Amino acid sequence: MMKTTRKQYTVYLCFMLLACGGALVWQLFLPWMGGAFTSWGTSSGWQREIALWNVGLIAAILAAVLKQSEGMLRLMTFQSAVLCLCLGGNHLFALVQGFSWEYGIHLLGVLEVLLLGGIWGTVLLIRGRDKR
Repeated sequence: MMKTTRKQYTVYLCFMLLACGGALVWQLFLPWMGGAFTSWGTSSGWQREIALWNVGLIAAILAAVLKQSEGMLRLMTFQSAVLCLCLGGNHLFALVQGFSWEYGIHLLGVLEVLLLGGIWGTVLLIRGRDKR
């Protein structure tokens, strides 16, 4: 099995920057979308808090990408993959609990967050683990 390279970690983390940046924009400036297209309803305060969490994650990912330290890239990939698995799993739970095509954000959460962000990050970490 091929070892994960810095470039592969960087590409994944750039995807995470785009995903977190997009979530930041819609959660901060368009919170009604979360209410309209999820089973959770609108909660501007909580969505703003999640948007601010994204600011912290974006800053940490940027620091890792700019530094290009394999250890930092791997650590941010680990953090991002864990968050994606948890958040995507939460969307999956909400979707299964009361499926409706109206809950498009849950569906996107499963596809983008759980499957793409969570699985891709996990694969990179498994491929990149030290085999001493």
